[in-house]
Amino acid sequence: MAISNILTLVALLTLQPTSGNADTRSIDDEYNAATTAVELAMIEINTDPESGRDKLRAALLELHRFAPLLAEDPATLELRTMAELALARAELAKGDRYAASRTIDQTLESLGDIPVATERLGPSLGALVEERREVLMARGLARLRVECSVACRVFVDERHAGDVDGPGSARELALPLGSHRVWVEAIDDHNEGLEPRRSSISLDSADERLTLTYPEAAPAPALDLSRGDRRRFKRGPAWIRVAPRWVEATTFVVGTAAVVAGAVLLAIDSRCPRGVDPRDTAACPKVYDTRTAGIGLVSAGAAGGLIGGVMLIVDEARVGDRRGHELGLTWTVSF
Repeated sequence: MAISNILTLVALLTLQPTSGNADTRSIDDEYNAATTAVELAMIEINTDPESGRDKLRAALLELHRFAPLLAEDPATLELRTMAELALARAELAKGDRYAASRTIDQTLESLGDIPVATERLGPSLGALVEERREVLMARGLARLRVECSVACRVFVDERHAGDVDGPGSARELALPLGSHRVWVEAIDDHNEGLEPRRSSISLDSADERLTLTYPEAAPAPALDLSRGDRRRFKRGPAWIRVAPRWVEATTFVVGTAAVVAGAVLLAIDSRCPRGVDPRDTAACPKVYDTRTAGIGLVSAGAAGGLIGGVMLIVDEARVGDRRGHELGLTWTVSF
């Protein structure tokens, strides 16, 4: 524990800025501080693995912020690889083979076809690295396409992956499956104001092809209903009914009543007025003759009721659908 405290004190003294506060340090100073933090965390993970693991992970994560500088610093790239393998060794020593394999996979994915000297790693870690390399090679490769509308430089996992000349040009990269960090920045002096694009991508299939563009297209402005002075809403054209509602309803009601009346006339056809047996000619000299009228009323009423009902249902359904879509209004923008 005493060694850990001493290392922490050394780190604080080493990383402390020489003038002003941390905001005044140059990017080079910050990069040197991040590199020193990785070196100190590597020392600590060998003396106190329990606390050293978290510090080394944090130091490695901080180093990702300096892709352009790290890509031109082979010594620190080698240091980064050894630090990741030291982290895997500590995880393996703890008995967490899954975590160690995951750390090694991330290292090999970022190295690509760059070899690792496994003979320097010890038998257990060296064997696991070879095992994970074979697994990674069996997965195959995916493709990343970087398209730039300005001259740009591409970094993948903090390694220089090539330049793009500008509009109409692109960089095609074959990458191992897994997660990768991509950094794209402008290299033309006229585009120094453009912020770099930093992306984390995941390639999951050997036939996958992912495309990144730089600069990124600006997202469409969000619709702000409160800005009534800038965006005015208007309803679309009102739906025209087939006929006025009262006409449709009246046609349906009258048609239905005609059907009922026709049914009554058909029911009393050939019957006596007072319910007398129609075969008794003395008591029932005349019978109702309403068959023709009944058939006519039923036919006309059914047709009228059907027409009125269909018109009413169609118009009401369309009006209801119109109301349900009133939020999908057309809008105009005034400047």
